[in-house]
Amino acid sequence: MAPLMAQSHFLFKFTPTYIQDIRNCSTKEQEKERVDKELGKIRKKYTSDKGLADYDKRKYMWKLLYTRMLGYDVDFGHKQAMDLIAATGYAEKQKDEFLRLVINSVRNDLISRNEAFQCLALDFVANVGGTEFAQLLMTDVMNILSNGATRPIVRKKAALCLLRLIRKAPPDQEVMQPEVWSVKLAALLEDRDLGVLLGLATLLLGIVSRSYEGYDVCVPKLVSVLDRLKAREVTQDYTYYGLASPWLQVKCLRVLQYFPAPEDPSVRKALVDTLKRILGGSEQVKNVNKNNAVHAIVFEAVAVAIGLEEPDLLNMGVALLAKFLAVREPNLKYLALENMSRLAEVPAVVDTVSRHQKTIIAQLRDPDVSIRRRALDLLFIMCNPNNAVEIVEELLAYLAVADFAMREELVLKTAVLAERFLPSLEWYVDSMLTLMERAGDFAINDLWQSVVQLVTNNAQLHAYAAQRAAEALQRGASFEVFVKCAGYLLGEYGRLLATGLPTLDQFRLLHSRFLAAAPETKAILLTAYEKMLVSDPDSAALRQAVAEVYERYSQYMDPELQQRAVEYRGLAERPGAAAAALQPLPKWDRKTSLLLRRLAEKEGEEADEQRERPAWLQQQQQGSSEERDGGSTAAGTPVVGHLSAPGSTPSTGRAAANGGPAALLDLLDLSASPRANGVSGGAAAAAGSPTAAGAAAAAPSVIDLLSALESPGGGSPAAAGRSAGAPAAPALAAAAAGGQRADPFASAAGAATAAAAQPIAPTGDVRQWFRKLCMAHSGILYEDPYLQVGVKSHYQGSSGQISLYFGNKHTEPLQRLVCNVPPAPAFLFQLGAVPAVLEPKKQVMVPVSVVCSAPFMQPPALQLGYTVAETAQVASVTLDLPVVVTKFCQPVEVPRDVFTTRWNQVVGPPFKLTEQVRRSTPASSSVVDHLLASVNLKTLPGLDPEPTNISAACVFHSGSPQTRQVPCMVRIEVDKVAHLTFAVTVATADATTTDSLKTELCQLLAQL
Repeated sequence: MAPLMAQSHFLFKFTPTYIQDIRNCSTKEQEKERVDKELGKIRKKYTSDKGLADYDKRKYMWKLLYTRMLGYDVDFGHKQAMDLIAATGYAEKQKDEFLRLVINSVRNDLISRNEAFQCLALDFVANVGGTEFAQLLMTDVMNILSNGATRPIVRKKAALCLLRLIRKAPPDQEVMQPEVWSVKLAALLEDRDLGVLLGLATLLLGIVSRSYEGYDVCVPKLVSVLDRLKAREVTQDYTYYGLASPWLQVKCLRVLQYFPAPEDPSVRKALVDTLKRILGGSEQVKNVNKNNAVHAIVFEAVAVAIGLEEPDLLNMGVALLAKFLAVREPNLKYLALENMSRLAEVPAVVDTVSRHQKTIIAQLRDPDVSIRRRALDLLFIMCNPNNAVEIVEELLAYLAVADFAMREELVLKTAVLAERFLPSLEWYVDSMLTLMERAGDFAINDLWQSVVQLVTNNAQLHAYAAQRAAEALQRGASFEVFVKCAGYLLGEYGRLLATGLPTLDQFRLLHSRFLAAAPETKAILLTAYEKMLVSDPDSAALRQAVAEVYERYSQYMDPELQQRAVEYRGLAERPGAAAAALQPLPKWDRKTSLLLRRLAEKEGEEADEQRERPAWLQQQQQGSSEERDGGSTAAGTPVVGHLSAPGSTPSTGRAAANGGPAALLDLLDLSASPRANGVSGGAAAAAGSPTAAGAAAAAPSVIDLLSALESPGGGSPAAAGRSAGAPAAPALAAAAAGGQRADPFASAAGAATAAAAQPIAPTGDVRQWFRKLCMAHSGILYEDPYLQVGVKSHYQGSSGQISLYFGNKHTEPLQRLVCNVPPAPAFLFQLGAVPAVLEPKKQVMVPVSVVCSAPFMQPPALQLGYTVAETAQVASVTLDLPVVVTKFCQPVEVPRDVFTTRWNQVVGPPFKLTEQVRRSTPASSSVVDHLLASVNLKTLPGLDPEPTNISAACVFHSGSPQTRQVPCMVRIEVDKVAHLTFAVTVATADATTTDSLKTELCQLLAQL
């Protein structure tokens, strides 16, 4: 602030009359006239033959600088400015940033013996000088720094100036050669002046942040500086609340973090002793400023101690950080948790950190969400086989009361810990089922798929897992992910519970959740019902109940569910074919953890899956190859009815060996990976295997079915190829009758090829989405098979903030994503950065700032485009942004007499307009009131003599920076008998506002 205050002082000193005249101007034209008059006067003075006094030279230059600051172009005075810089006086040298062509004059000041000139030149080079200054003057700055005869104030500025020049240099350029400057800096660090040491420490921090190699000789000197500071060998000027230059201590400790632990025993011992004094002498005091300084030193000391890996230091650091967790200061607790997370990764102090487990768990209930997040991170890091059960149980208990903002992260990390440190398989099943039951809508598909993988590969869990799922259903668990898991478990292993829980009761438990389930969940449940029929063929009540479901959904609008219902109904009528087709799911062959992969995607880094892989998954890998070679299945032919989870490879059932319909496709293949040669496994087998072809011909009435419901990490329906060939049951039957097997959906590649010939079309009514957004602050703006665009908005006065959410629904990246808002006369837009590539299953947010500068009739446009690399399809669409006139309106309460007076004052068009709206269905007064409230109009009950009529008022805002307010009055006359005809009258003081508001209300009322 000091340079700015000094500059303002000089401005007012030399130009008081000029500044006052500018301030007194009431219009922009008066100001420009005054500026032009002053510039003409200065130009005349500069071109005059008479010489100017030094005072006049400085005065006119300050006037030019002030004029330039006001935003006016100044195209003369450069030569006079260079003359001032080359002058010998101090006052003439204080200039602004546009003087970059004066390097020689600056260099003369750098090498001069005048300290004031040197300081001014160093400040100028550091703050104003560009690349050319860095290239030509760096040697002179280095000479000033290394010159022992230069005063400390100049050397300190030289160190900071050199740091600025290093930062301006390219990252790969070696500005200061370590073999030369490491020795010089080490010698300079012996200086007694703390100001110079602080500048050198800042310079050294900037150097080692690029590369510390070659500067190891500075480490002993930094340790000596710390030892000197802890001994308080400093002057009073550098003492802050009894602490010896805490800024210098922090800088030195931060520089030491870039170096490996010292190998010299004496240096290491000195550093350890210094850190012990820091960590052991840090007590809380009442003075907040001193506490802040002490804590800054402590946290840097802990970071250095982690690199030294001294057990005593680390234990002291843990104990001190644990004390910080008990204080009320949220910033201190946050930093303590963050540093303890780093300590928890050191094996030597894992047990020490675990002793404070209860204190850390208590931080999950802290009011500050950032502290709760850091506590969760720390618990995740410090978890080990000894405390995993307790931590997971605590996290499961906390899940019930956790904030929605962190539930997704909490669910994922709890699942990873349960998978990584499971004490027993039964405990893992119980924990995951409890997690899915409590997580609700925050549970991800990877949870149930991981449970399915484990249960399928361990026969001893089949009955146990099915029993636990049934008990949870009886308790009322109904969330989507849990129902998927329960449907799988009961469909595959519910037969093992027949004595304790009849199959019919299992069906009723699942079917009670059927109506509220999503389509992909319904598909899993339909397969589960068919497997229940196979496992209990003698239950007439079950057969009748399932047949009713199939009959109802054989006419369902969803092609996927319709085809499943039709095919399963055909299988149900042929128990032998159903038993041969619906084989138990074979064991999995998985080498990665779904949960670890999801966690790596969320954290933006690759997880070390080999190190963190669950023990049960590692054990199963050894026997997987033997099971594939020695099992009863034949490779290459998948089986109908496998409820497989994402990423699995369908294996062949025993039907192939028995001559059954082995070429039937998996009914619940959730894998999104493309199959070989662009066709699915079943289709390939049918095409190339005589056995499969014969089996298909032997059972022509069995219809093929392929479902790619979900990708490994997501829960969205299958991709675009689904719509091209969905319910093709008649065609399949005809193909089977003709002796050839048809693939209803082919593969992802085949579907993509078919889709390439079709343009990308939206999956819904774009105008309907627009109308909904006119009455809401969030919703869908556009959606097609690949991309979804959502909107969230907030308006205040004449300005608004819009967030555009672009979500890639596809399994491949969307290339060349373009989003543009063309200029509109009544709007000012500022669009945020738009990524060129949108990764699969990812969502990005693009902010848009809008200001309404004038009334308008049409909403602004949004131009959107992208390319699907897989199919070479190009999407290009122009949408209407939901920025309508009512978004800039504010509801206002108007007394009856005021409303009546102003309504009568507005007479006829164009300020008062009326239009009739005819609807096909009646709309009650409450519905119209809700419509007006959603578009920011305040209804005024009792204002109209006719009780069925509705009156409302608002204020429309436009203009920037001066906002213009237009009062708006609305009257809606309602047909008393049928409520089908409405007369909408709008009266304002602006013709465009009247027309725009009337048009919007009529359109919304007609489509309501």
